[in-house]
Amino acid sequence: MMPVRAMPSVLLVSLIVGLGESEGQHAGPVLPDLSGYRVHGAPQRPGPIVTNGEFENGVEGWKLAEGYRVDPTAGRGGTGAMFYERTNPAEYPLPSQSLHLEPGGRYRFSALIRTENVSKGTHGGATLCIQYTKGGKWLSGRYPAGISGTKDWTRVEAVTTVPADAESSSLTLYFRPKATGKAWFDDVTVIREKPRWSVYLIQPGRETIPPDNGHVLLGSCLEGVVCRPPDAVKETDLLCRIEVARTGTPQHQTMAKVCDGRIVADLGKLPEGAAHLRLTLLDTRHRWFLGNASIPVTVARPKRPTPANACEIDKRGRAIVNGRPFLPVGLYHHAFRTREDFDLIAASPFNCIMPYNSLYMRFPDSKLRGVSGITQVLDACSDANLKVIFSIKDVYEGTKYAAIRGLGVEGETAVVSKAVNSFRTHPALLAWYINDELPTSMLDRLTARRREVNRLDPFHPTWAVFCSFDEVPMYGPTCDVVGVDPYPIRDSKSRDMERVRHGMNMAERAVGTPEGMAVWAVPQIMNWACYDQQARKDRAYYEAKFRDPSEHEMLSMSLLCAIQGAKGFIYYSFSDLSGHISATAKPDFSRRWPEVCRMAKTMTDLAPFLLSDKDGPDVTVTAEEGSVLSKAYTDEKGRIRVLVTGIGPGPSQASLTVSTEAPLRSVYGACTRNQDGRYRFRGTDICSDILTSD
Repeated sequence: MMPVRAMPSVLLVSLIVGLGESEGQHAGPVLPDLSGYRVHGAPQRPGPIVTNGEFENGVEGWKLAEGYRVDPTAGRGGTGAMFYERTNPAEYPLPSQSLHLEPGGRYRFSALIRTENVSKGTHGGATLCIQYTKGGKWLSGRYPAGISGTKDWTRVEAVTTVPADAESSSLTLYFRPKATGKAWFDDVTVIREKPRWSVYLIQPGRETIPPDNGHVLLGSCLEGVVCRPPDAVKETDLLCRIEVARTGTPQHQTMAKVCDGRIVADLGKLPEGAAHLRLTLLDTRHRWFLGNASIPVTVARPKRPTPANACEIDKRGRAIVNGRPFLPVGLYHHAFRTREDFDLIAASPFNCIMPYNSLYMRFPDSKLRGVSGITQVLDACSDANLKVIFSIKDVYEGTKYAAIRGLGVEGETAVVSKAVNSFRTHPALLAWYINDELPTSMLDRLTARRREVNRLDPFHPTWAVFCSFDEVPMYGPTCDVVGVDPYPIRDSKSRDMERVRHGMNMAERAVGTPEGMAVWAVPQIMNWACYDQQARKDRAYYEAKFRDPSEHEMLSMSLLCAIQGAKGFIYYSFSDLSGHISATAKPDFSRRWPEVCRMAKTMTDLAPFLLSDKDGPDVTVTAEEGSVLSKAYTDEKGRIRVLVTGIGPGPSQASLTVSTEAPLRSVYGACTRNQDGRYRFRGTDICSDILTSD
């Protein structure tokens, strides 16, 4: 087979568009003759991708692992099936089949699975996955959670995009770690999916364009385009047709070239009212339609006056609360088990909370329920100067928690409407939490939810958090503020924060702008042992197999997020620290809570710098060992802070040239000043420092 070269698995596209104020066709590349164009669907490989996916030919195509066997009559309809029983949770055999998948291609993979008394292990039960390698080493993979308990034949499936640099692919049928029970696997398939194009407005926000200023900035993400050399798709061959339509009728049309970056367009002056931006992506050499999208927009002036409790996101990505920049430094929290929990948080440096149980929130000693109980908690938060990110992230029918009954109403739309209408004017409200790691298969529903909440409450942003970082650009249209939740510290071997850097890189690719980006990061303060079944029962195992992030590591992860552009920090989670998730963690609370609070105080003290309108001095980093990132900030008073982080693992060393005459002092001692005025940073593993001018 010939080698394959793919478009990047996540392609950010830039369309430089000029739309004047005149009617009809506007200046730009000429619209090509589209009569010979066809919708692109990558050619299918002859025959099925999976060999013997129905197990009619015994073990053909499969590399079995210990304990797995093919039962010729146990499949659906009496045909063959793969069978596995695990009684020892320490066992972890992995049967697999090598696949020929095209780098850059999108594939849907699935299997029918029947289970009998399957216990839920680490992150799931009986399932399947696809993994990729490069140079003989694991590269990445896609891992659906699968099913547990006793269930009849159930389809488990997921969609994956093959990394452009993947050298091999394999499919595995397996039990998640520590799961036990019996499972049968049948009808295993892998099918090529067509390319997917996501294009969305970054600025102005909320898909609302002022009538006298048609400047817009859009993000774009293209996945799944595969073509063999010498016919590989090239960006120089791509054009985008843009139409501005009202009442279904196009009023403006233009063509735009595609290059690496963003969509920048000047739509000119527009009449007020509803409209659509219709976009079509073309490959002019292959004469393919690669994708199309329609973005509903409202042409309207900003609503004024702004309510006193409003939180708006400005062009720098900052939260503007009561007319002033606000840096969210908050905590995830499941439920206030005692008033003491609330008092602890209220007395801490944290300025906001994200309660998972927002829809059912109340104080445990209160008789109030529903809207009244929630309002009582919100009132207490307001009195304590705590903002609340209100969670409606579970109000999706068919999802794991499916909170479609609450506040005295039933159904997705009813619950969302009741929540937003009941609390949108409360002074404690900061934002709406509308998605917690839901899959890209729900993009249409997630985008619709964002638009619904924006319509009901135009004065508070929606926030969503993602853990599949390579897919973050695809989520661009689903929220006003992006979140990523990298938790790199698990045990003694956890010595780097590359996952933090990668998550923030992908957030920047999704919504980054020259001025800044609307990203509230979710740094780790929890211990992974809280989610391990054995560790939750056995303190000795808890201590032997896992570890807490240190105070310096928590600060270093936060500073790295800040350097990479985060404008908020919502830490996961108070409930882990307090023993709500796992009682095994509770003995450490008296030690860990002060550490977490000191770290939070450092971050809140940085607010005047991270939110300043002034640019900081330039910093040139000359790496001598390891990987070092740095950025400088100047507040409105002219004071300077320089943040420095070492990614790890191992030693990090760099020379820093800061374009200021002001002498800078190291806060944590990792930086020393050389005679030539430069600073040398030295650290080990996950490390950091702050240089200050005062």
